[in-house]
Amino acid sequence: MNRIPRRLKKEPLIEAVWQIQFEPIGGTPVGDLLPGALFNALRNEHATLQLERLPTADIPVQIASNDPNLRNMAKYRMEAPDSPFIFQFGDRIVTLNCRRPYAGWQEFRRHIVTLLSHIQGCGIVPVPQRHSLRYINLLTLDPAPSLAALQASVKVGVHDCREQPIQARVELCDEAYTHVLQLVTPAQVQLPNGSEVGTLVDLETFPMEKPQAWGDIESQIDCLHERLLKLFFGSILTAETIAKMEPEYEA
Repeated sequence: MNRIPRRLKKEPLIEAVWQIQFEPIGGTPVGDLLPGALFNALRNEHATLQLERLPTADIPVQIASNDPNLRNMAKYRMEAPDSPFIFQFGDRIVTLNCRRPYAGWQEFRRHIVTLLSHIQGCGIVPVPQRHSLRYINLLTLDPAPSLAALQASVKVGVHDCREQPIQARVELCDEAYTHVLQLVTPAQVQLPNGSEVGTLVDLETFPMEKPQAWGDIESQIDCLHERLLKLFFGSILTAETIAKMEPEYEA
């Protein structure tokens, strides 16, 4: 089992996402209400916060509610130019995104807990049915397509596919948690400093059981983070890959 670093000098993480999914009370959509209910509270910490209405807000509620691909789409986005954090709201979803450069777990966690408190306090969102933590990484150590950086192999008969274009999705059970792993190589990603091509490792972790109370969510946040990192460093990346990323460990 590879050790989990405190940080990586060559950080592959391009975005971290925390989200909750819920069914609105009485079926009443709340995506148009949440931005107004939370804007002032969030602007207390992000003075330059701006609200943007997304194109998905123009889709009729009846159509969005009956389409599995649209039900959990965000309708509004809030972000501040001087912050890596983005807040997104829909009729059945709230997300907190942290873009590159990653602010670090403690700062990300603080924003999660603060947002969670604001959502609970507004009184229009029921206890979520699901909450998850997702880390999206782009590996560029080896020319894509390649799985050389990963503890993964794909074969079809006698054909070794480790250096062939691949798009794969797998669900992994981990005691009381589920991991959804998506691999794409080659993947082209648009970043603030331009476009990059590499191998995308998209890992999402969530509890198998539905939360029974708001307190369940906060108490599980650290467990989600620990389980996700344990799988990523212990079972996905090779030891050689981690070494190339110049890891720093706790003394």
